[in-house]
Amino acid sequence: FPGLNREKFRLFVQVLAGLSGQTLNYSEVARVLGVSQPTVRDYFEIAHGTFLWRKLPAYEKDARKRIVKAPKGYFRDSGLLHYLMRIPDLQALLGHPMVGRSWEGMVVEEILRQLNALGIAYDPYYYRTAAGAEVDLVLEGMFGLVPIEIKRGQRVDQRDLRGLNSFVKERGCAFGIVVNNDFAPRLYTEKIVGIPFECL
Repeated sequence: FPGLNREKFRLFVQVLAGLSGQTLNYSEVARVLGVSQPTVRDYFEIAHGTFLWRKLPAYEKDARKRIVKAPKGYFRDSGLLHYLMRIPDLQALLGHPMVGRSWEGMVVEEILRQLNALGIAYDPYYYRTAAGAEVDLVLEGMFGLVPIEIKRGQRVDQRDLRGLNSFVKERGCAFGIVVNNDFAPRLYTEKIVGIPFECL
């Protein structure tokens, strides 16, 4: 890329790894790097366009509550993410604060990869209210609107489903999905189905 400051961009990629799974604050990233906000936005566009970073915009349609509008993103290659975070092996990963966000990013990538392989058109989003209710992935396409909550554990309780239940109810979704590490698919409510990651 002509005019790209390579040293700043290398630092940006290192910072980016720590941002995986979080909503983005461009001004904070610009401050850390010592560059302008437009430059940071260009860096994010390069990272997204080169398949290093997956940007998810906020789902704002038909909002009945105050919505967090900042985009969210994931490092697309979990192996590279772990390398940049200096996580050497599985044991270190399982005890690392990044483990949940790494898992979430991997699941998002697997879902979208399979949709792409099937040639199914969709737009991906995430959803979060100012009060903290969240849905990790929202898919919109000819198939309708499908909210997906991603949990690394095997068990999911009703508190974990509040954001998903609210989204399904407010927008009249046919169903919502929970992806986790359960042993078998299960029905949590009439409209919430659980699918183990290994079944994807």
